Amino acid sequence: MKTQQLEIKLSNKTEEDIKKARRKSTQSGDDLMRCVDLYNQAQSKWFEEMVTTTLELERLEVERVEMIRQHLCQHTQLWHETDMFNQSTVKPVDQLLRKVDPAKDRELQVREHKTGNICPVDMEI
Repeated sequence: MKTQQLEIKLSNKTEEDIKKARRKSTQSGDDLMRCVDLYNQAQSKWFEEMVTTTLELERLEVERVEMIRQHLCQHTQLWHETDMFNQSTVKPVDQLLRKVDPAKDRELQVREHKTGNICPVDMEI
C-alpha cells in the first residue's frame, strides 16, 4: 500500500512537473514572439528615422559644399582682379572650382566608404 501511495505521489509530482514545464514553454514562446514584434517595430522606426536623418544630412552637405565653392570662387575672383601678375595661377584654380559637383562628391563618399550596403531586416520565427 505504501508503495502504491509512493507511486501515486511520484506520478502526481511528475504530472505537475510536466504541466509546469509546458506552462514555462508556452510562456517562453509568448515572450519570444513579443520580443520579435518589439524588435521589428524598433527596426522599422530606426529605418524611418535613418532615412529622414540621412536626407537631412545630405541636404546640409550639399549646402556646405556649395557654400565653400562660392567662397573660394569669390576669393579667386578677387585675387584675379587685384593681382595682375598671378592671373595664370588663379585661372586653373577657378576652372577646378567650377567643376565642383556635390552629387559626384556624395557618390564618391558612398563608393569609398561603402555606406548603406547593409540594412537591418525584419526578424521572422
